[in-house]
Amino acid sequence: MGRATSFLSMLLGSILVCHAQEERSVQRRDPQPLVQYPLSQEASPQDGVPRGRLEGPFNFRSQVIADTTRLYWIFVPAQYRADEPANVLVFQDGARAINPKGVLCVPQVMENLIAKRQIPVTIGIFITPGQRGSEFPESIGTGNPDNRDMEYDVLDDTYARFLIEELLPEVGKQYNLSTKPEDRAIGGASSGAICAFTVAWQRPDEFRNVLSLIGSYTNIHGGHVYPSLVREAERKPIRIFLQDGVNDLRNAADPDRDWYLQNQKMVAALTEKGYDMAYVFGEGGHADDHGGAMLPQMLRWIWRDHPAVESPATDLVAEAKAIQPRSVELFPGFDEKAEVDPRGTYVWTNRFGSQEIANTLVIEGKPGAWQGTLHVQRGDDAAQQYAIENPEMIGNKFLCDVTTRFGERTIHSSLQGIVSVDQIDGWRVMDIGGTPRDTRWTAKRVKQ
Repeated sequence: MGRATSFLSMLLGSILVCHAQEERSVQRRDPQPLVQYPLSQEASPQDGVPRGRLEGPFNFRSQVIADTTRLYWIFVPAQYRADEPANVLVFQDGARAINPKGVLCVPQVMENLIAKRQIPVTIGIFITPGQRGSEFPESIGTGNPDNRDMEYDVLDDTYARFLIEELLPEVGKQYNLSTKPEDRAIGGASSGAICAFTVAWQRPDEFRNVLSLIGSYTNIHGGHVYPSLVREAERKPIRIFLQDGVNDLRNAADPDRDWYLQNQKMVAALTEKGYDMAYVFGEGGHADDHGGAMLPQMLRWIWRDHPAVESPATDLVAEAKAIQPRSVELFPGFDEKAEVDPRGTYVWTNRFGSQEIANTLVIEGKPGAWQGTLHVQRGDDAAQQYAIENPEMIGNKFLCDVTTRFGERTIHSSLQGIVSVDQIDGWRVMDIGGTPRDTRWTAKRVKQ
């Protein structure tokens, strides 16, 4: 998504590719059409609004989730008073949620809504997934620590226990947090969303409000069974607002791994059981921007009847549905008549879980006979070299295919981008387990 890159490691880690499939070639395709939802007005600082403060990051080693460490941040609104219990909002993938250059900007949204008395005075707690071991590498940034799927995508009560028995009491040493479950909300995107639902599902006595953005109610570690569980169980006192997009990780070959289909099934099951539920399905893919655009409406809807807020004067769900995306040009500056020499050496980095991957693309040859190699170095491992396939120039657009290996997996992808003096900017296009995965690709030219 943008942010789709941060979820690639989770999806790759759950797919096994058989040797018969590994040897076949794949047909190159264009990147999927892209839409982008605008940042909400509440995601920016506003004049006259008292400034809260974001504290952290703090390092926390869990005993409930053994041999892991993680970071967390605390947002304290200006209106907080120690003699009044504050509402609580827990948000998964905390580094993304607080990123001021991202599309969620959750602390800023909270600051503006609290000032307008549209949500109660609320302490925000933003938590990264766990990293195995005793150290949390700075290089992870907004990427995915290596224990993310085992914390977020499983359906037991381990993560709920971590929150309730360990982290909330730790924050509670410094801040007066409400213990009422209706005063507590938990949210997240993708696997962070199913994690949020699991916490409320397992412990509605502690959390009763859920914000679910592009939720991974899919068969990563069994999450596809949730619609059936919802139908079979007695209705629980959970309030939930779900968001998803029609282009969210579709998979016609395996419906249990189709994100959009599974979100639809969740909505149907929750509706059938009479849950206090709202939902918005838009046009986006597996990205945070739509959820970020409607986050103010989601938060206001969750606490719409709280005694400390002014009752909404509008239909918040209809307001969220009215937010429209804009189409994004996939290859801005494309000129099919241009004559550009792509020869040179290009470098970029990407991330697989907590591991940084350094890539070097060397393009050689001449028009009509381009050739080259891709060098891939994962962490401190020795670099692997792969020949690029089917290289071509169409005007100022360079295209090639490459087949790489990651452990026992074979990954077929297409690199496509506009060549300029100092870089190639475009897309890495691939299909993984039947699901299209397109991520932004920018490679800096270091030698011509």
